Amino acid sequence: MFDFSTRRNSKEFLRVSLVRTQSKGFAALLLAILVLAVMVGIAISITTITLNESKTAKNERKAMMSYYIAEAGIEDSIYRIIKGKKYEATNSFPVGGGTVAVSITDNGNEKTVESTGEVDQAIRKVKTVLSIETTTIAFHYGAQVDEGGLSMANNTTITGNVYSNGSVSGGGNSVITGDAWVAGAVAAVADQEWTTQNGDFLFGLKSGTIYYLDTAQSFVPSESKVINRVSLYLKKVGSPPDQTVRILTDNNGSPSKTSLGSGSLRASLVTANYSWVDVSFNPPINLTGGTTYWIMIDVSRDDNNYWVWGKDTSDSYSLGTGKYSENWSAKNPVWTSVGGDLNFKTWMGGGTATFIDNVKIDTDGHANTITNCTISRDAYYQTIDSSTMVSGSNCSGPNPHCHPNSPDPATKEMPISYAQIQDWEKAACCDNGSGCQSECVHSGSYTPMAGSSLGPIKIEGDLNFPQNSLDNPVIITGPVWVTGKITASNNAGIKLKPGLTAGYMIIGDNPADQAGGGKIEFSNNVITQDSASGGTLLFISTNTSLDNGDPAINLSNNVNTVNPQSIIFSLQGLIKVLNNAKFKEITGYAIRMENNSEIVYQEGLINASFSSGPGGGWEITEWKEIEQ
Repeated sequence: MFDFSTRRNSKEFLRVSLVRTQSKGFAALLLAILVLAVMVGIAISITTITLNESKTAKNERKAMMSYYIAEAGIEDSIYRIIKGKKYEATNSFPVGGGTVAVSITDNGNEKTVESTGEVDQAIRKVKTVLSIETTTIAFHYGAQVDEGGLSMANNTTITGNVYSNGSVSGGGNSVITGDAWVAGAVAAVADQEWTTQNGDFLFGLKSGTIYYLDTAQSFVPSESKVINRVSLYLKKVGSPPDQTVRILTDNNGSPSKTSLGSGSLRASLVTANYSWVDVSFNPPINLTGGTTYWIMIDVSRDDNNYWVWGKDTSDSYSLGTGKYSENWSAKNPVWTSVGGDLNFKTWMGGGTATFIDNVKIDTDGHANTITNCTISRDAYYQTIDSSTMVSGSNCSGPNPHCHPNSPDPATKEMPISYAQIQDWEKAACCDNGSGCQSECVHSGSYTPMAGSSLGPIKIEGDLNFPQNSLDNPVIITGPVWVTGKITASNNAGIKLKPGLTAGYMIIGDNPADQAGGGKIEFSNNVITQDSASGGTLLFISTNTSLDNGDPAINLSNNVNTVNPQSIIFSLQGLIKVLNNAKFKEITGYAIRMENNSEIVYQEGLINASFSSGPGGGWEITEWKEIEQ
């Protein structure tokens, strides 16, 4: 008999089982849907990230391309400026699938270049600033004079110090408001020298495993005297700093560690071309005739900025030779031959004793011999006469302001060398290494118009500044080189371009005829104007005339009468100043002041800077990206 209760239980079991199965299936389906949704979400996220990263990478690539394009515009502009090529103040051109827009603006001695690169609306901007390289010249005195000496006539005044390698003589009421120094006499010819040059010796650097640093040349003086200075035949690579030159004793054929004295090798006097450079010793050094000594340049190492000394590879100087060491002051220094003799000259004391005569000195006087002077403070001398008054009394009796047996002052190098002048001449004629450029050379004499700009330029003839141009002066905008005569007269005006912090030079030099060319003459109310920002005009003559009637530089009759301006420099001739002419600084081989002339020194000239000019004279002082 069929059991209905069992049947009911079976149905219930099946129903419950079906419900459970359906529940599990739904849960599985739901789980599958959730997993699928998560996977789709991940896929979408990955796709989005990938697309975004691809877009970002593409944008970064375009931005990087824009930056390089902007730098290309900068580099193109720098090349054109440095090489003197034609360029426009604003310009744009295609580069590598993009475009670049360049703007160049002038600001005194600077040029600012801004370059904008763009690729598909991705923009980057770069800026650089180019400044004209400048040379700092140390003018420490109201007047610095070489061996030609200083002559001061009636009512002449130097406001500041005087340093002269030759004697100083005065007239009625000649006044030096600062100190007066006259160096001891120097022999007219070198005692020892070797000038044959057929090789180079590089030092101040490491090459391979060898340190070519401290370098020396030996010599033997012919007699026992002081050595005042040496001359060395040098050039430089890059911009090495000033170095110390020492006189060392000998130690068995090599330099010892005993230094008898030293002087400073001024790097500013040395250029990339060989030239003779003087180094003076302060105080002068006593040497014994027939004894071996060494001239040693004590250098620091810089593989990018170093020195080159002219060398004779035959080693033919019988009284010496050249050697180098890594460190001359080491415990046991090692000296090695340079393979020849290094070019040098030695200058010993000698000749007629130098003096100061008939000058009123408002502070101290220093000379071998002092006569007929009035000195407000102290006197340093070997010989002094009884008519000289020092701080109110003479030196015949006790006077704490009198200093007998004082050593003669050392000679001082002139602040500008001919090698520097030649570099400035190259800048004037836009010579970038391939000679003067025609656009910077004027053949024949030239008279610029009032108010016009002048420089950079080489004038192969005379330069005559226009008369009656005080209200509309000629503006000096670059270095000027004149092979003939430079003249300005009758209310002529000469003005440095406003806003310049470094000055320009006007050079009179005829390398083929320095006895005839390169003279300068200013007369009758000439006014020169420097820049209020610090730039100074520098007038240079290389003419050799010492004739008082026709000097290398003649400055007369009311030149800069109200406001002393500008600097005058003569490399090897006479500067004559008369009748109320005033300048910031006058430096030369010989100076004669007459009739109410005045030199007014300004202390800031200690660091006076002068532009080395365009064409290779630019340096990058700033390079950066500009934020958009």
